[in-house]
Amino acid sequence: MVDLIEKNEVVQFKDGNFVLDVNVSSNGETVWLTLDQMSKLFNKNKSTISRHIANIFNEKELDEKNSVAKNATQLKRYDPRTKKDRIAVVDVNYYNLDVIISVGYRVKSKQGILFRRWANSILKEYLLKGYAVNDRHFQDIDYVTTMLDQYRNAGGQLPSSISMLEFLKAYQRGFKILDDYDHHHLEIPIGQKDTYVLRYDECINLIHNTMFENRGDLFSIERDDSFKSSISTIYQSFGEIDLYPTLEDKASALLYFIVKNHSFIDGNKRIGATIFLYFLNQNNALYKNGKERINNDALATLTILVASSRPEDKEIMIQLIKTIIK
Repeated sequence: MVDLIEKNEVVQFKDGNFVLDVNVSSNGETVWLTLDQMSKLFNKNKSTISRHIANIFNEKELDEKNSVAKNATQLKRYDPRTKKDRIAVVDVNYYNLDVIISVGYRVKSKQGILFRRWANSILKEYLLKGYAVNDRHFQDIDYVTTMLDQYRNAGGQLPSSISMLEFLKAYQRGFKILDDYDHHHLEIPIGQKDTYVLRYDECINLIHNTMFENRGDLFSIERDDSFKSSISTIYQSFGEIDLYPTLEDKASALLYFIVKNHSFIDGNKRIGATIFLYFLNQNNALYKNGKERINNDALATLTILVASSRPEDKEIMIQLIKTIIK
């Protein structure tokens, strides 16, 4: 369990008539809320919030030692002897932004979404003041979570909160690597050589023979030749140099192109994910050191992100996929 820094600042979060005093780490790394504050923020009783927090730690979604801090806090306590309220100083658990975000996804709180965006903006201010150094981190993470919020609000189903948070952590790690690469601090790992050449006809057979859930009449009907183009593009070269030289390069580009090109009237994300996994499997690369390179929920989240991304972010998305499956 971490210690709260005594010099934490208190900043007010406001949403209409709702006001909440929020502890912000002096280094600008996170914000902290108590159980009582989260109960008010998400408009849920404390037992519900407490149960979600317990599940978060029991399911190993977050490390309790790094997510909770005790802080001496003044509270009003009723004294039965004097029959009056008195001020008592007690140790209270404070929970960081990772816990707050995870609870927010579990209870599906709109005010929680506003709070998360507000918290990111507050932490960004701390970055600009010099308390931290990576401004891009918060811009990018807000971009991702905003798109996922829009997808869910439009009726889309998101994976479990565990996979969501794990994906967001991987996203942050990916952009840290890309940021280092941009500043010549790090070379993106080369990856392994692919050994299997994917063919259009086998992909079509795979799509037709796979039992997809809720498969409608328009599912897998091609709009144009872009699906065939997506497959051939990953094998293109300039001169004698492959544009996508490694297995990871090809797999990442393949997923991006299939999902983003909208080659099918319906089912682009599911088809893209299926072909992506098939390609990895045919190259004996679905597992690394006995562990899946990417689980189904994280892959589902990734396809949603690709589908929602801006066209100008193509190279970033492809490198992000590559980073996550490394």
